[in-house]
Amino acid sequence: MTNLLTGPEMTDESAVAEVDPPVALEETLGEAGARADVADTVRADPTTVGDGGDDSVLSPPFGRARVEWRHRKLAFARNKQLREIAELEAELRRIGSPRSDLVERRLDAVAVTDQELLALERRLGIGIGGRCAGCGLHSTQTRFCLRCGERLAHEPETQRMSAPMVAVAIVAIALGWLLGGVRPGTSSSEHTVLPAHRAVQRPARRAQPALPAGARYRSLVATATGSKTAIYHSRGARRAYTRLASPNLDGARQVFLVRSVVGGWARVLLPTRPNGSSGWIRLSSVRLTGHSYRVLIDLRLHMLTAWSGRKEIMRTPVGVGRAVTPTPSGQYYITELLKQPDSTGTYGPWAFGLSAHSNVLNEFAGRDGVLGIHGTDFPQGVGTDVSHGCIRLSNVAITKLARTLPDGTPVRITRA
Repeated sequence: MTNLLTGPEMTDESAVAEVDPPVALEETLGEAGARADVADTVRADPTTVGDGGDDSVLSPPFGRARVEWRHRKLAFARNKQLREIAELEAELRRIGSPRSDLVERRLDAVAVTDQELLALERRLGIGIGGRCAGCGLHSTQTRFCLRCGERLAHEPETQRMSAPMVAVAIVAIALGWLLGGVRPGTSSSEHTVLPAHRAVQRPARRAQPALPAGARYRSLVATATGSKTAIYHSRGARRAYTRLASPNLDGARQVFLVRSVVGGWARVLLPTRPNGSSGWIRLSSVRLTGHSYRVLIDLRLHMLTAWSGRKEIMRTPVGVGRAVTPTPSGQYYITELLKQPDSTGTYGPWAFGLSAHSNVLNEFAGRDGVLGIHGTDFPQGVGTDVSHGCIRLSNVAITKLARTLPDGTPVRITRA
């Protein structure tokens, strides 16, 4: 799969329960590409703020002003670099020059500048990312949507107050209370309600039930309730070895397929490398739901079969990975459902993200080689080895599954 799912063995019902030109001109352009970049100035400037430490560096008088001045200077330099790159790229294309290395060299310089700029923005409480107006996806790590290329509409974060500002605010509130003009906890204006995170757009479908006492489901799904979920090597461990963010880069809540529950802990499959990774999470950090859906994909037969309990609800041919980019076998699960910006495009109207990763492609379209199940604009490829590792269905089939399968559905991929 070549988009953001970007970019890829349950053989019976009991197995399911076990829970990837002119020479002179080129010489001139070469001199332009060899100019000293702003990154050297950044490293030499003693006012540059690094990525570590705490925000106390902004508290002393003029400290924040110096950082803001440095931020404006660096942002101006970055924009100048980007304009020059655009002009250079346009010139190379106009004359048909193969010297793409000139652009790449300058892009590397911009990346260094951008890294420093982001460090300053974090110090100032300026976040990046937001929601794409084109396809609705959400990111907290990029300025542009990595699916359709649109600039993201940033959702501003609440900025931290420096120590002096906090002290002034406390004194003002205290004086107001003593004079009777202000009562803590009240306001003459309406309360401001922060917008909640908007879920990824989905088609109308059966809601995933909450977990009632005594209910029996084939699968339990843990959905993150906080912004990060701590993952532990073992049950009862005191220190987490990693934390997974929620929502993810596509704006979907982080979900895990539960393999077992012991006390206040759950062992879950993880949407990370290597394929099949598992870890322990605290039940207090997630919400449990249950369902009885499951999917089996037979790579040799090019066939996908889906069940609801014991009832088969779909059997449809699929396109799978080619010999050079094979679809990896194993037990995975659905991590998200994404509506595509163009229903007639490469990935059809819908795409499921999987916890699977390609064993061949470590990076694809800016992501970690994540594989998925999606539609296609090349129906002739369904039933063949055609993809970079993803599973391709007809657009009719993927639309039906999008209305049916919940996040956390087990997906076993086998080559029987």
